[in-house]
Amino acid sequence: MKQLTILICVFSFSIFSITSSAQEQEHAQLMIVKFHADWCGSCKAIAPAIKELKASLEGKPTLFVKLDFTNDATKAQAKMLSKALGIHDIVSKHNKTGFVLVIDSKTKKVHEKLTKKMNAKEMKDKIVALL
Repeated sequence: MKQLTILICVFSFSIFSITSSAQEQEHAQLMIVKFHADWCGSCKAIAPAIKELKASLEGKPTLFVKLDFTNDATKAQAKMLSKALGIHDIVSKHNKTGFVLVIDSKTKKVHEKLTKKMNAKEMKDKIVALL
């Protein structure tokens, strides 16, 4: 019984997270989607630039999404979230980690691919040009 209660709580939290992200998506022009895994060297290298980028775009119509492909459990969560956001087809085509896609929230068109070779200013300039 205790395990069932825990499972229900975890499932409820997952649904709440997806719902919140979907509601935020309605107001965002762009989704900034990070393809992440804890074991990924490129993910670690790009993390500081993404943190700086997120802070610099605060208040702008952007939604930052982290899809975690570290293990089977996080992959399942990433799949649910990508479906809820309507970007599952895009995610399926980009089955690696260590980069960020800039996706139009309405059309679901990929505008940019950001990599560890770019600094936060370069990333921001590309995103601001799309807003």
